[in-house]
Amino acid sequence: MTQPDRKDYGLAAVVGMLALAAYVRTLAPDVLYHDSAEFQTLTYTLGMTHSTGYPVYLLAARVVGFLPLYSPAWRVNLFSALCAAWTVSAVYLLARYFTPNRIGAALGGAALALSYTFWSQAIIAEVYTPGMAVLATVLLLLAHWQRDPFPRRHALAWAAALVCLALGVHLSAVLIAPAAPLFVLWVLAFLPKAQRWPCLRAALTGFGIGIAVYAATFILLDLNNPPSSFFQMMLYPSRSIWGLQATDMDSLIERWWLTFMSVQWRSAMFPEEISFATSISDYLTRVLSQEFSLWMIGFAVLGLGEIRHTARRLAKKAGNPDLDDTKTRVKAFIKSIPTAPALSLGVFMVVAYLVMVAFILNYHPGDEYVFYLGTYIFISTAIGVGIGRTLEWIKRVLAKRKNWTRHLYPLAAVLCALVVVTPYAGPRWEALKAGKGTFVQETYPYPLDNLNEPRMIYAMRLSLLPEDAFVVMNWRGLYTTAYLAHVEGLRPNILLKEATPFGSNGQIADSLLEEMTDTVRAGRPVYVDQAYPGLRTHFRVLPSAGGYFYRLTLRP
Repeated sequence: MTQPDRKDYGLAAVVGMLALAAYVRTLAPDVLYHDSAEFQTLTYTLGMTHSTGYPVYLLAARVVGFLPLYSPAWRVNLFSALCAAWTVSAVYLLARYFTPNRIGAALGGAALALSYTFWSQAIIAEVYTPGMAVLATVLLLLAHWQRDPFPRRHALAWAAALVCLALGVHLSAVLIAPAAPLFVLWVLAFLPKAQRWPCLRAALTGFGIGIAVYAATFILLDLNNPPSSFFQMMLYPSRSIWGLQATDMDSLIERWWLTFMSVQWRSAMFPEEISFATSISDYLTRVLSQEFSLWMIGFAVLGLGEIRHTARRLAKKAGNPDLDDTKTRVKAFIKSIPTAPALSLGVFMVVAYLVMVAFILNYHPGDEYVFYLGTYIFISTAIGVGIGRTLEWIKRVLAKRKNWTRHLYPLAAVLCALVVVTPYAGPRWEALKAGKGTFVQETYPYPLDNLNEPRMIYAMRLSLLPEDAFVVMNWRGLYTTAYLAHVEGLRPNILLKEATPFGSNGQIADSLLEEMTDTVRAGRPVYVDQAYPGLRTHFRVLPSAGGYFYRLTLRP
């Protein structure tokens, strides 16, 4: 059993800085599309985002937004890169709790840093790498606390607080909650009774502080509620899609419930038409084809073998020649567990991984592959432990040699590094040379051919609209327009609404049609970016603004 020391923290910082350099080199340079543009906008206007709401993320990104570097949008992209680099460092430290081999631990961090989805999310404004950073930090705090629970109970308090704060970052980190209390109670069971309550009190204090801070951030953004908030641009205008009335959104609690419980995406949770077996197949295919190689998964299995190896060693040590029956051996084995905390931590991480997978594989939005990211912390940690175990075995074998072969350990380390780096070397090197994520295939938020495209297109279109325009648009360019209008001040008085949110079946909601009708009657110019189905039943739809929008007027 090992524990990170000062040298490890220094090496973790080096590993993280190398990852950060790669991500900054390929970082998206400006405003983007879709959800990324939403986060870039609301980080500065401080309004609630789409479900499940990310108030803690927005305020944390806003702190980075004060840096006097490039554009405001670039700084929000940078926040993703910083969180990704932190996560890579954390994986190195997590692996060190299970292996004495620093090379293996570093290669575990490298496996995560180079994986496809992780890198692609590290270079755009998104909540996934911040969520992974919170999850990895919670795991580190629990591992640190477990080694000396009573003196380190402040680490348990921080872990509990961060799990609650994750409610406002990304729920993938909260998925550790079912397994974490069991782990805490397990560790407490082996402490003297006088030490249990202070540790439990620290956990409850951290929980209370975390919930209070999360609630405060939600209240702050709800009270601010700028015109660019997701609530004003989508949820309230299109409320009739989900059978809601205006009175259903009167109170803070009602707005929190609708946001956090995701009224918009509820149908994507546990859908009957998709079997769990299909979800498992999709997950494994993604992991093996785009994230980690088969060789790396083999190392991960070896890393899991470390848990079994420790358990067998403890069982052997717990044997009693006088009372050598199964029941006695099991009791002796359980009593000996506190002397090998890696076993408890390893079992906890396996259980936490399985719980996370079970939840994620029953959630099916359009881009479900990004929700797999939280599970990659566990996989990459196991890869690092497996490589470390392999290298330690090779070191012991070579140490017994008397000839020149005893010097082959560096070659073994290089071969293990090649296993991790080779699957990604070509595409990642091309990306570093080009200064952008040339390997990224999902370009809907990230226009790879021309990263300046969102600004060029929507700044031009925005300039064609009057100052007081009321504009209904599709999601792709909605927040790109909002960022330019409200953050950079190109059209600060413009009002924007999403035309056909998820669940609308491509139809503009009756409640939004009513608001558009009232706005036209009030004399404010109303525009749409395309002639949506059913519009001509209510309005005359006339090409306008250079052909990029349609102006709506009431039918006689």
